[in-house]
Amino acid sequence: MSMKIEPERFPPLSTSLPTFVQNGSDAEFRALIYELTSLFNIMQRNRRHFGGHIGVSETQALILMMLAEVTDVTVGYIARRLEVSSQFVTIEVGKLVASRLVEKRPDELDRRSVRLKLTAKGEGLVRDLAPLRRKANDTMFRSLDRERARALRTILADLIADGRIALHDLQAPRPARPAAAKARSHERRRGA
Repeated sequence: MSMKIEPERFPPLSTSLPTFVQNGSDAEFRALIYELTSLFNIMQRNRRHFGGHIGVSETQALILMMLAEVTDVTVGYIARRLEVSSQFVTIEVGKLVASRLVEKRPDELDRRSVRLKLTAKGEGLVRDLAPLRRKANDTMFRSLDRERARALRTILADLIADGRIALHDLQAPRPARPAAAKARSHERRRGA
């Protein structure tokens, strides 16, 4: 008597967490990922408009907003907040310094580091952008009351923390990983 082997479901599950797998499908999880991606892309396009309004890139606009909120910060602080490299922030800040929107001064406690702050010209651009930014944010976040906003921030903080762990796991050196079955069969056909 031969046992019938069920073919693997397609598409394969992208999570095995019971919270997201129902009736053998993780469709709701994938929908959540697409929704988060859509939100990120909308916010990125908004920032592109903000930057265009004041004549800088979307990243530079974001850095200007951060410096307006928290003065006298380091490149490292901005890099950590944005989850990007310090080198990337250094390049973008360099452009803002060249445009006389940001000024740098040595850090009194750590001579290897510099402190950043908006110039008067940078503050002026932040003020010029305020009405457009406020209108966009008022519309985009109007469905959140105080309680829902607080809950969302808590959820996002947890997801960011878990995301950092997942990214660390993906980037961690490990013994040579076997290539995916499809890649191995492709290599065999090529005679590699």
